[in-house]
Amino acid sequence: MTDRRQFLATAAGVLLPLPVLAQEAMIHELSGEVRVNGQPATRAMRLGAGDSIFTGRDGRIAFVIGGDAVFMRPGSELRLESRAREVLIRAFRLVQGALGATFARGRDRDLVARTVTIGIRGTGVYVETRAEETYACTCFGATELKSTADGAMMESVAMVTGNHGARRIYRDPRMGMRVALAGFERHTNEEMAALEKLAGRDNPFRS
Repeated sequence: MTDRRQFLATAAGVLLPLPVLAQEAMIHELSGEVRVNGQPATRAMRLGAGDSIFTGRDGRIAFVIGGDAVFMRPGSELRLESRAREVLIRAFRLVQGALGATFARGRDRDLVARTVTIGIRGTGVYVETRAEETYACTCFGATELKSTADGAMMESVAMVTGNHGARRIYRDPRMGMRVALAGFERHTNEEMAALEKLAGRDNPFRS
């Protein structure tokens, strides 16, 4: 699809920037109340940097953008952020709620939640966030968790795993710690593998 569009644009005398093409999104699942920039979402929409996605009580959405695959739970809000005058998404900001995401290799970006910034390389994560704490599971691959400093020293934890390593990151330290071990909660291997399949990649949990 990208090659055909690039050919047609070139033939017409218009050169489209490659990053724009690479960052086009395709919505694969859409049900219940889902809004993009305040407007009801449709499967024909193309998401991109600067967009804000909201799911209501029964809302669900799954999409792929620039090789990154995301599903959002009901009651969630996600913002796709870039640097000034850029079209590449540099950060996925989870304002509230929960999501699962798997990311293509080769480009650094962050997943930002209420109490943590997760440095992403090529990996899969499941995150739930609220004002007091964030649950962050590195389902496979490598991440770096940086707690949000709020008048106190920030904590940083590097994660490398092939099968789920989870942490809770608190706004206020618990027993002197902002980052604590957590269990495997509220998501499945099948959900994360389905995201990788949407992005055209193999099951990361296959032995």
